[in-house]
Amino acid sequence: MKKITERDELLAFVAEQYYEEDKKQTEIAEMVELTRSAVSRMLTEAREKGIVEIVIHHPFQYDQNLEEKLRTAFNLEHVAVVVFQDQPSYDDLRNRLGKAASRLLASLIKPGYRVGLSWGTTVQATIEAYEPHPVKDTKVVQLVGVLGSTRHSYSAQILVERLAEKINGEGRYLYAPFLVENEETAETLLEDPVVKQAVSGGDNCDLALMGVGTIKPAYCSLFQGGHISSQELKAIRAAGAVGDVTGLYYDKEGELLQIPFHRHRIGMALEDILQITTRVGVAGSAEKAEAVLGALCGGYINSLVTDNLTAIRVLELAHTTCQLDS
Repeated sequence: MKKITERDELLAFVAEQYYEEDKKQTEIAEMVELTRSAVSRMLTEAREKGIVEIVIHHPFQYDQNLEEKLRTAFNLEHVAVVVFQDQPSYDDLRNRLGKAASRLLASLIKPGYRVGLSWGTTVQATIEAYEPHPVKDTKVVQLVGVLGSTRHSYSAQILVERLAEKINGEGRYLYAPFLVENEETAETLLEDPVVKQAVSGGDNCDLALMGVGTIKPAYCSLFQGGHISSQELKAIRAAGAVGDVTGLYYDKEGELLQIPFHRHRIGMALEDILQITTRVGVAGSAEKAEAVLGALCGGYINSLVTDNLTAIRVLELAHTTCQLDS
């Protein structure tokens, strides 16, 4: 445990007077018998030491018209469409969607819930933005295996750990690799009692938060992270894939593909994922529109957090792909 020093106590006092009591730095300087510039440096030091944390709650604008169109078109439970006036950078898009998704997630998690998590950079942004708030008797369940031997910040194991800490819940982990060398190894692992129990642990989830992946190399986390080769990605794309949820690849109509990749995957089966009552997908960018549409058409997700530009493109594609009414 970190030792609290007299200096830290003084920094906390100065910060309280400035941020909570709304006193001027000159007033505080007189109280502690220091110069105003010394007080200014102390406020900076308090932030650097983590004694003071500044949280900015960015005001979001949501497009309720697009939300209703998506809800009606795909019979969705929950929809959040964040408005961007101009095309954002992918990092900005991901961070803003993560904040919006964290607010939805906080409203959905109830005492006694089991929350399933997949992996991905947008899911990571959601967990990072989630404000700590204990929820009684909760469990956070890892839906897919570990991404290699390196601790990736967006891997499901890390995200389960972080969310469990934030809601004071219990983490349920899947200590097996996400991808193995061959089908025989996968079958052996899935028969292992510990792995089998972990994989089936998602059966009773009340809620799942999942990213939507794409087969476009620049936006494919599996490829960018070095977990699959360019040849493997080309083979998946050649089979007709447009995207994936938890590493389960589907075509533009949402049909699960029968490809060798799935037989090397360690994670919750599709039929079990579909048993989860609320399945929240968070994804955005025009590059992912086709993948988002496939996930919606196939029912992989029944709730969605996205942006207005992606929503418009998804609805446009849906009229030809899913034969939606105009």
